[in-house]
Amino acid sequence: MKTSNINLVKEIPLLEMDQVQLVHIYATKLSLLSRKQRVIFDLLSSGMMVKDIAKHLELAEITVKVVKARVMVLLGVTTLQELAVIDKCTSCNYVKQHL
Repeated sequence: MKTSNINLVKEIPLLEMDQVQLVHIYATKLSLLSRKQRVIFDLLSSGMMVKDIAKHLELAEITVKVVKARVMVLLGVTTLQELAVIDKCTSCNYVKQHL
């Protein structure tokens, strides 16, 4: 059921969506992340470096890199700036009222 919502994203160009539609899409995608993926997403989007995340979570650096890559694929982003934007959009109080 959740994967069908993600497939809809490919059918509508992102530039034609309003902010609320984008937040719905990214909220759905974020709900698909595992607990570890979500923690690493949160730390990355707050600006922490991979090395610091690995140290903070007591994980191997390569593990964090692999999880980071998987998160980026699942969310359909290519840069860390995009991750930060997704985090900012989904935490916006105005948008939460419309979810």
